[in-house]
Amino acid sequence: MKFQPRTLAVLASSLALVLGGCNGDQVESGAAATGRGMDKAGNAIESGAKATGEKLEALGKGGKLEKATTATGHVIEKGGEKTNEILTKGGEKVKDLGVSAGKAVDAAGEKIHNAAEATRDKLKETGDKVGPKIKEMEKAAGEKIHNAGKAIADEAKVIKDKAKDLLSKKEIPSPAPAPAPKAE
Repeated sequence: MKFQPRTLAVLASSLALVLGGCNGDQVESGAAATGRGMDKAGNAIESGAKATGEKLEALGKGGKLEKATTATGHVIEKGGEKTNEILTKGGEKVKDLGVSAGKAVDAAGEKIHNAAEATRDKLKETGDKVGPKIKEMEKAAGEKIHNAGKAIADEAKVIKDKAKDLLSKKEIPSPAPAPAPKAE
């Protein structure tokens, strides 16, 4: 049987539920609704085909084409019955597939949840290991910065004392004379 575009759309919407992040119950519910819709569509087609077949048979009674119209009406009725049968079976399969898909979605959700927990635990464990080392490194860096600052302060004091000595002697060395320009 060739699927009609609407049937494909209904089946594709069930797949969209799975991909959209729904849980297993939502997928099963969507598949059950799809199955019920297919069953109702089959019943409506069968009912319409039966009514059409009966009208066609009634129109042909007593006329030259009575056998042909009766046969055509009968074929239309049988076609409606078969279509209903096929859609009903398809609806059942969709419902069954919905249950399977729901279980698969739940299993995938469980795996994702477990992976997230394991990752969170690993990150906490890593943080517990790295935290003290980072504090040690901060302390060592702080000490080095403090020592460097102290060394700079000591050097600045030495330079200040030398400048003070020079000024107290009042012997300010004169800057070196600038070289004379060369004659060309």
